[in-house]
Amino acid sequence: MTADARQHPAPPAAGPLRRLLAFLDYDGTATTRECNEIVLQALVGDAWRPFEDEVRAGRLSHAECFSRQIGLVEAPRAQLLGDMVAAAEPAPGLAEFLAALRAGGARAVLVSAGFREVIEAVWRRHALPAVELAASELNGSGQDGAGPRGGPPYQVVYSPRLGDCPRCGPASCKAAVLRELRHPGDVVWVFGDGASDLCPAREADLIFARGHLAELCATEGLPWRPLDFAAARTALREAAA
Repeated sequence: MTADARQHPAPPAAGPLRRLLAFLDYDGTATTRECNEIVLQALVGDAWRPFEDEVRAGRLSHAECFSRQIGLVEAPRAQLLGDMVAAAEPAPGLAEFLAALRAGGARAVLVSAGFREVIEAVWRRHALPAVELAASELNGSGQDGAGPRGGPPYQVVYSPRLGDCPRCGPASCKAAVLRELRHPGDVVWVFGDGASDLCPAREADLIFARGHLAELCATEGLPWRPLDFAAARTALREAAA
């Protein structure tokens, strides 16, 4: 399965929400906490933090930050990915929100720098409703062999669906996926918590944000609502009425 595989079938074309596209981040958005940070802290200590500070200061893109952080990890591949899966818990109300999207004929896409294997494992473990997935691959070049099954040192291979952007860097911008999927007349809701979610948020009709994304939206004057999937489900009912 490729890094940007459409892991689930498309929802029905008909329905009151058929013109709605829900565009979701994974880590810290679809999950209750920043799983990558928790795992990085356990595996490399505080060494990952300076890169995150550079992102907040606007001196480093999120993609380059994550690549450098993963490059610090020396743990076996199975441990790294397994720890990321173990740390993940779906955000409250996520499953119900995704089910309501599909019932109304809306589309949902999850776009993440996180690893496809991890996200798919979490989705299976919690039997979450279907989404389209654009995610990254973890490649290694160490003693376990080079490529998708290799060990450290690691390389993050981002989805080829991501685009070039002065802010996000080359082949790193999530907004390209939004433009690929958005049809004329569609309404786009963006859900996110980090710097990499700002570009799609700029093109959204409705933003659900928390964390750094909420700060960036406030700075840019973008209207946003607190990230809450129960509240988003209420907004779905209003949109379908």
